[in-house]
Amino acid sequence: MDYTPLVIAIQEGDEKAANRLISEARPILIRMLKVRMNASQEDAEDAVQMMFLYVIRAIQEDRIENPSGLLSYMIITCRHNYLKRVNGFRPDLAGDMAEEPVVEATQLSRLIDEEKQQLYERCIRSLKKKHREFFEYWLSHPDDTAAQVAEVFGISEGNAWTRKHRIIKMLKECVQKKQ
Repeated sequence: MDYTPLVIAIQEGDEKAANRLISEARPILIRMLKVRMNASQEDAEDAVQMMFLYVIRAIQEDRIENPSGLLSYMIITCRHNYLKRVNGFRPDLAGDMAEEPVVEATQLSRLIDEEKQQLYERCIRSLKKKHREFFEYWLSHPDDTAAQVAEVFGISEGNAWTRKHRIIKMLKECVQKKQ
């Protein structure tokens, strides 16, 4: 995820675009703190809010020279804000606080993909055994037709489609609950 458009929006005073981009990034960063740092909702929200206040000021003062690495910078700043909030952590003594974003934004994309993968896996494991086996078979054999799946499980073709879509619906609901 490249946040160059956020830098441009803030520099150009486009509040609508900046607010939209911040609104999109905010829940992702909060979720990252909750999953990776075991932060409470309130602590995560506060850490992200403080990060945005700092980042916006840095952009306005033209201290961001590498907008494509802004995401990495935001993650590091969120973590430091969270640690400071809960432990009295002092980033000035830590020595590894990023002065300028240098890592490409793909790092957060990979982090988010990992978190989504873990969430999907937890939801699949939460299925009843027969639903999990059915779904895992379908994932392992994506080129099989509904008729082939039906034959393997000894059910009708229509029943195979119905089961598949019901399981997908269960997984969707599980993911939405756990996000």
